[in-house]
Amino acid sequence: MFLNLTRMVGPLHMPRAPVENIGEAIDEVLDWASMFDHHLGVSDLLRHLRIECSEQALLEVIKDSPCLRIDEGMVVSTKHTRNPNFAEQQRMAKEHLHDTGLVLGILAACPYVTGLSITGSVAAGMNRKDGDVDVLIITKPGWVWRVRALAIYLSHKHPKGALLCPNMVMSQDTLEFTPSLYSAREMMQMIPVKDTGGLAHLYEVNHWVCDVLPNAKPKPRLLVQDERGNPWWWRVMTLPLLGSLIERWESSRRIKQLTVASGSSEAIYTKSVCRGHEHEHKQRIEATYAHVREAMP
Repeated sequence: MFLNLTRMVGPLHMPRAPVENIGEAIDEVLDWASMFDHHLGVSDLLRHLRIECSEQALLEVIKDSPCLRIDEGMVVSTKHTRNPNFAEQQRMAKEHLHDTGLVLGILAACPYVTGLSITGSVAAGMNRKDGDVDVLIITKPGWVWRVRALAIYLSHKHPKGALLCPNMVMSQDTLEFTPSLYSAREMMQMIPVKDTGGLAHLYEVNHWVCDVLPNAKPKPRLLVQDERGNPWWWRVMTLPLLGSLIERWESSRRIKQLTVASGSSEAIYTKSVCRGHEHEHKQRIEATYAHVREAMP
């Protein structure tokens, strides 16, 4: 997943210069997508543009460009190699999302979860056969580590939970992020599953995204049916006094355990945030993107 907490990072990672026209903006987005062997439809391309534009204007530029065309619903460029496995990866994303629907329904039914979204490659519309379904979970204050325990249990023990990857669990009162192009694009490609205030607040406090991606709007919500399937111990977790004591105990031991084991500057473990980014994904993407842009004519 994607975001850096404002209080915990140094320099911002915004593009060095604004794009000056729609053609340049299209090239920039396709350069970005090429890092993931991803192809974008017109609506997704528009969502990622760093310049305000209508869909009609976008289509006209594509039509007039000697390098661009629309093929099988995707905008492709002669500057980038086609991904021969893209259709299969699209199919896998849909299949994995369907297979995870039951456990998503269990999390969505939890009253202490105020926001739930699909993130990562599945949200982008493609996935590998061995890929996960990454999710962002937003909780009421004081529930991060209990909800995380429930999500981890579902991913390890539930028959339909093997693909679930709850790699970010956050409290609703800690949702301000450092502006970056990477974070903006990850946020606006999320697929909302549940929002009883958490996701709305995420978008509200990170209004800077509208400046970075002026055409982007949150995607439509994925409809899942609320499901029962909590383990027996979850009822104990919800008891008023005992539950609060368990939250403190669980957060204290897990923060210490995960922090000691972590080797990543992107991983964050606090009472209000659990972000298990142990592979420096954001930094690697930004470094690769810089090389890709430099190599382009």
